[in-house]
Amino acid sequence: MLINCPISTVYGKSSKKQYVFRLNLNQYRNTHYRVLSQSKVSYKHDLIKLNPGLLTTKFIRPVHLTFTLFKPSKRKIDRANVCSIVEKYVCDVLTDLNCWEDDNDGYILSTTYKTGGVDKVNPRVEMLITEEVDELPEPECLGMDLAKGK
Repeated sequence: MLINCPISTVYGKSSKKQYVFRLNLNQYRNTHYRVLSQSKVSYKHDLIKLNPGLLTTKFIRPVHLTFTLFKPSKRKIDRANVCSIVEKYVCDVLTDLNCWEDDNDGYILSTTYKTGGVDKVNPRVEMLITEEVDELPEPECLGMDLAKGK
């Protein structure tokens, strides 16, 4: 499943006092916990508006996550600064929506960050969720004897 994730959100109680929270590690670590809470609520609404299918999605098996960053300019960027916080916010939203059991390491098996290029009009992170596939059964379980070639 592919999820489009914004890299910023607008939060605030009134239209007169609204602020932009850019999802990156530098801003996250320097922000007051109450502002972080407000930004998470706002981000949840933004994410559902962009991806309405999340309300009915359910992952049963463990998953692998791939985050692809589409930058707003050609400037060099620390991809993990953005993708790590997007991952935190999106995984918290998916857990809150009961799309999966939990976002712990027993359920999210791997995470990969990639750079997708420049998109000045719509900078974003695309999150690809791939469910773990069961391994194929051993040949002896299929009634084959590899030593005899039969």
